[in-house]
Amino acid sequence: MQTSLQKPVGTSGIGVHSGRFVSVRLLPAEADHGVVFVRTDITDRNNIIPARIDHAIESRLCTKVENADQVGVSTIEHFMSALFGSGIDNVRIEVDGPEMPILDGSARPIVELLERAGKAVLSKARPRLVILHEISVSLPDGSSARLSPADQLELDIEIDFDDPVIGNQRLSYQQVNGSFGEQLAHARTFCRFSDVEGMRQAGLAKGGSLENAVVVDDGTVMNPDGLRMQDEFVRHKTLDVLGDLYLLGMPVQGRVTAYRPGHILSVRLLAALMANPQCWTIEDGSRQSKSAHWQIPEQAVAASV
Repeated sequence: MQTSLQKPVGTSGIGVHSGRFVSVRLLPAEADHGVVFVRTDITDRNNIIPARIDHAIESRLCTKVENADQVGVSTIEHFMSALFGSGIDNVRIEVDGPEMPILDGSARPIVELLERAGKAVLSKARPRLVILHEISVSLPDGSSARLSPADQLELDIEIDFDDPVIGNQRLSYQQVNGSFGEQLAHARTFCRFSDVEGMRQAGLAKGGSLENAVVVDDGTVMNPDGLRMQDEFVRHKTLDVLGDLYLLGMPVQGRVTAYRPGHILSVRLLAALMANPQCWTIEDGSRQSKSAHWQIPEQAVAASV
């Protein structure tokens, strides 16, 4: 059955890119509501933004959704991942700024927030998107991703960085009860120290610090407490991919295989999937159907089907 929250909960913190302090409230929602963001600081136009692929805007260093009035919210991936991993289908998320708080750089504080809210079971069946045929995308930088049929949700993620402390790492993850909290939630976002100045010159990472990101510099972890686990980097990338996958608006049965994943790659993969309805079907519910009018981003690349 579909789920929501038993009671409202809230948190606050710094946006990692904007550097702006924001407050967030997560509220219960009815069946078929989905995950919806509301910009409470916007009052002169539509401030409601569904967290779906047809509202996704390509952004290199975060996941962003935006409505037709160009009201958006960015860096939603950790919240989306925590909701997906915790089995929450319907929630209204009110935020008083353009970016979600980064908190400690992982999804652990969000999972704890959801546990405080409690899970409410609703009276309507939960839909599930089932992958029927493989679809894939790739980018000029050599990164690639594909969705293929599987008996459950599986992620096979590989990263490859030239910093020796990260290097090449690979993780196979299966979404089962408790797996998100045990395997992914603690993993923090990360960057190379050599990239920080470039990001700040581009107006990004204004709120970034060693308190909300792992920073590496030529084989050294700069954070005083080091890593939470040796493969924290690939676990966090897997967390990000899972959050982006939830832009489909429901649980997924299929396998994601990604090499050097990123948010643009994820958006293009999901947009390509929606553009090829022969590759998927929906079971156990009717929140979406193949007649749904998905607005595919113009940037979607041609897919191999």
